Amino acid sequence: MRYTVQVAFSGSRSHRVRQEANTVSNAAMLARHRARQRANRQENQHPAASNAPDHDEVLQPAYDHELPSEDTPDDQPEDEEDNWVTLDEEPPPNPIDEAIASRMEAHRREARLFNSSVVMRLLHPIYIALKHKTQNWAGPEAANSFVNCRCLPHTLTKRFVDLVDIIGQQRVKLPFCRCTPDAVRLLQQGYLAGSPMQPQTAFSMRLMIFHNDLWNHCHIGSMPFTLALQDWLEPRSGRLFAKNSKNPRELRKPFSSAVDMFRELNDMSHSLVMSSLQLSEQQRLACVSCPACFGPQPPNANQYPTATRDSLILCLDGNFQHRHHAKASRDEAIRSHRFFIQPNEVENMKAEIRIKEMENKPPAQADRCADAHKAADDKRNESTWKGCDDTGLMGCCCRHDSVVYVANIYKSGEQRSLPCALIKKVLTAIEPNRQVGILYDIGCSLNKFIAIRDLFGPDRSQIKFATSIFHAYVHNWLCQLEYNPRYNVGWGLSDGEGLERMWSYLSPLVSPLRYATRNHCQPLCY
Repeated sequence: MRYTVQVAFSGSRSHRVRQEANTVSNAAMLARHRARQRANRQENQHPAASNAPDHDEVLQPAYDHELPSEDTPDDQPEDEEDNWVTLDEEPPPNPIDEAIASRMEAHRREARLFNSSVVMRLLHPIYIALKHKTQNWAGPEAANSFVNCRCLPHTLTKRFVDLVDIIGQQRVKLPFCRCTPDAVRLLQQGYLAGSPMQPQTAFSMRLMIFHNDLWNHCHIGSMPFTLALQDWLEPRSGRLFAKNSKNPRELRKPFSSAVDMFRELNDMSHSLVMSSLQLSEQQRLACVSCPACFGPQPPNANQYPTATRDSLILCLDGNFQHRHHAKASRDEAIRSHRFFIQPNEVENMKAEIRIKEMENKPPAQADRCADAHKAADDKRNESTWKGCDDTGLMGCCCRHDSVVYVANIYKSGEQRSLPCALIKKVLTAIEPNRQVGILYDIGCSLNKFIAIRDLFGPDRSQIKFATSIFHAYVHNWLCQLEYNPRYNVGWGLSDGEGLERMWSYLSPLVSPLRYATRNHCQPLCY
């Protein structure tokens, strides 16, 4: 009996050619192996007749096992293929083909972004209404369906969708119509789609809320969360299999997409509230950052000393652990988080500094404090940040350790334009003539830098500088007498190390965010 074997060739080119060349011999070996198996089965079924001469033909192999001999070289078939195959050198890729493939990929990416933006605009009003009706999917109506489609039954199309909840998972055949987008229809049933167009997986809203609360406290990633979720749900509700396979479904990609949609819905709700209230920038900072620093003055403000009355104390610091590998994400439009200042604000500050230097021509003199500070004495270049696009963060927080603004450091070190851009952003947000104290590791050097170049114009008089407590004792004695907050009036017990505590809190995110997309880094940090 002959067997026809269809081999799926895979691997490298040489491996595929080797598999194709050995197809005949592999098929013959498989046939001999199966013939032996049948013979052994028949022998086990009829052990008494196994030695009978009439049944010897059962044990005869289907193929000749005689090994070739040197005495009979003519017995070898003349058309037998040699095991050695000469591989021709592959031609270099055509630049036109690469350009076409790149353009097609860019078109697919733009199409996904367009579809996502259209669906999000339709999802957001439904999300706000259902959040109110279901009490954030925690009230008695959370399990109800709010589908209000009036399409005729014969116009509906049914499709299998994997529904994943915190207490169970199942594959259900759900009806969909033309009047309501698929993602909106799933949200009306309490599930958030894993993709904007024709979703095959959806996650319950209470599962998304649970993951969001869990993330805010323990920084869990999508992969370990989905693996733990599968281990929890499969014994209780069965396994979800992949299409045309017995392997379990991988939920990481659709779950990550659902998490992005959930966070974008929350950001859209926050932006809607802020625009409806028509708040100023300082009032917005009082809502999202620190009400004590940016809120209204206390009724007994006149009882405070003049040196500390209505004084805003800020802390500046840089961190170069939060780098990002350039190849970890594609060239997509960056969506800045509400705490991050726009990159053009840093570039405008650089241009303003260059203009002031051309006008005033400051002398090039050495600064002992700046030279002693590793970050300020920045001699690093592009080779130091090889393979990285985002090289760190420059933060600004208040005396209560609440984040005010953050600047992204792009392929550079701790340049003076970064703290200056943050200071300018704060000065434009607060009311005029308010006193601002800046605690910085090299506050003395930054003060001289701003004074020589005459930056900030008339607002310069309301700014004073000091060094943070931990770094103050590295400076010389004369510098400490002028800039140490413990030796000067008006600083209270502010230590200027709030960002150091925040960097320590964000340290578990250093490793996973280096390989995340750039649009994931900013929202996940804050």
